[in-house]
Order: sequence, then structure tokens, then C-alpha cells
Amino acid sequence: MNMTTVQDYINAIEAFAPFSLAESWDNAGLLIGSGGDVVTRALVALDATMPVLDEALRLGADLIVTHHPVIFSPLKNIATNSVVYRLIREGIAMVSAHTNLDIAEGGVNSVLAARLALEQVEGLEKIDGSPFCKVAVTVPVPDSDKVYHAMVEAGAGTQGDYSHCGFFVRGEGRFKPGDKANPHIGNAGVLEHVDEVKLEMLVSPSDLDSVLAAMKTAHPYEEVAFDVFHNYGLEQNAYLGRVGKLSREMSPEDFAACVKERLGLSGLKYVSGGRPVERVAVCGGSGADFLHKAAAMGCQALVTGESKHHLLLDAARLGVTLIDAGHYGTERVVLGPLRDQLAERLPAVPVTVAATDGDNINYI
Repeated sequence: MNMTTVQDYINAIEAFAPFSLAESWDNAGLLIGSGGDVVTRALVALDATMPVLDEALRLGADLIVTHHPVIFSPLKNIATNSVVYRLIREGIAMVSAHTNLDIAEGGVNSVLAARLALEQVEGLEKIDGSPFCKVAVTVPVPDSDKVYHAMVEAGAGTQGDYSHCGFFVRGEGRFKPGDKANPHIGNAGVLEHVDEVKLEMLVSPSDLDSVLAAMKTAHPYEEVAFDVFHNYGLEQNAYLGRVGKLSREMSPEDFAACVKERLGLSGLKYVSGGRPVERVAVCGGSGADFLHKAAAMGCQALVTGESKHHLLLDAARLGVTLIDAGHYGTERVVLGPLRDQLAERLPAVPVTVAATDGDNINYI
């Protein structure tokens, strides 16, 4: 019987929010425990607090997956009344998906944009860009469809709103199997002439490994002839924050009320930009520094989780409605989708959002 491990959860997160996306100053990943630790129940939370830890113990959870890292700055000591000490003592592993989850599609900011019903969503601040790859493989004609469909299923051939994109060129392949070869076609020591197809497909950097593995599995040859090129004509870009449009214009006051309702908040603060809101930027957590970028992109509003006084003044001057909906309020929206992603990939283990995870700020 295969047991689900902490490493399985790390791999699951990697599949939709690669840790390579995390900012250089971040501390995302496995923070406490070992990848080989067995997981029988997992808990998802924004922060690893004492109440969340107590809940994990009540439920018998072996793993807590958080957004904010429980270890961020270097530790000079570990007090017995600290969460880190208790996690280690109780044998509960900790994995954090922080800025990688902020940036990823389906992560904090794309979920926040969806919660606010933004349309025509695009990125706010470009963090990284990696060129797509072009995979070219030669296949015997009778097997070309099998290899093509295997590569498509693994993620190849998608560009914009199009899928299944491939280019087939028919030609002749030549090879001579060695004495120790076990050829699918031909005989050892005999030069073979085979009717083949050269199949070319675009592949995103994140899908390259899975596409190559699928291609090799479906290919009939013992030694597969293929090339991988960087295609700088198309990039896979990663963005922090999102920008989109409302379905209709709203006054700053009405939009602030809409944000409060859609995020289920007890309160928020905002400064009015003094003009109707249609184009909106969002950045969960500490994103007010993107105010000027949002203004340059034609946004009439920015929704974020923290704001400094001088930025509130700048917002009024720029005519941008700056809504500070709280760090917790703008990021908790990801907890349900994060739980769903993990449950879908690792269905054998119960995973729940911590009921004790909450905002410790009171509003009156």
C-alpha cells in the first residue's frame, strides 16, 4: 500500500505553484519535517498560529500547509512557547507556499481578481519570463498520431486560445542498429530506410519534462531522435498582481462597498480617487507599492492589503481609489482553492481549511 508523504504534497504544490516562482528573499518550501514523513491528514491555513496548531493536534493532522512561512527571518533561538518548537516536538511537518502562490495562476491574486468579478484579466508586475520550447521528434508514420496525442495530453501544442497545435513533415529516416541494439524496425548491422514524420510542437517551460516523458513512453523506438529548442518568439510570463475590468462602472464608494461584501470583511479603509472605477488592479497582501504602476496602466482603483500614509495621499493625487482590505482579507480567498488543488491531486488524504485560521485585527 502506497503511503502519502510530505514530498507528495511538495510535488503537488510544485505542479500548480512552482517554488521556482518564489521571490529570492522568500522562504517557501519545506520548513519543518522531512519529505519522507507520512501524512494521514493535512490542514491548510494562512498562518501557523497556536490555535491552528492546537486544531491540527485535535484532528490528528501530520502536516500543515500555510501561505506565510512560519520561519522567515533567521532564528537565533527557539523558545519552548514558540510555534516552531511545538511543531517539532509534536512531529507535525510544515510546508509554506508564499510568493510562489501569490504569483501562480490559480493563486492568491488570480483568485482575488475572480472574487471581485474582474474580466479581461492580465498581469500587473512582470516578475519573470521564460521562453517557450519547441520539441521536434521523428516518428514512424504509423505511430505519429499516438506520439502526437500523448504530447498533447502532457501539455504540448497550446498557444493562446488554441490547443493541439502541431506541425508534421514527412520524410525519410535512416539508421543502422548496432550489434547490441533491439530495434523496433530493422535488423542489427543493416542500414534502414524508414518512412517517418518530423513532429514539431510548442511546449511551455513548466510542461517540458512531462511532455518529454510522455513522448518517450509513446514512441516505439529504443533510441528516440528529438531536439529541444528555445523559442524566444513566445514567453511564459509570471506576474505579481492582476489587472482587469469591472462589467460596469462604479463610484469609488460603491466599489469599496462591493469589495467589502465580496471578500466578506468586517471593515476596510479606502481613499477615493474621485472618478468612476472600471479598470482595477489587485495585489493581495502588501501591494500598495504598485499604486503608480496601476495608475500607469490606466487603473482607476487598486485593491490591496496594506497601505502607508504617503501612498494614500499619492492615490488621491493620482485619481486612483486605493482600497486597503487588510492583509488577511485579501489573501484568505486562496485557502479554499489551495485545499481543492491538494485534495484533487492527493485524494487519499483528508485535507481541510483550518477553522481556527482567522484575522486577529478587530474592527469597530
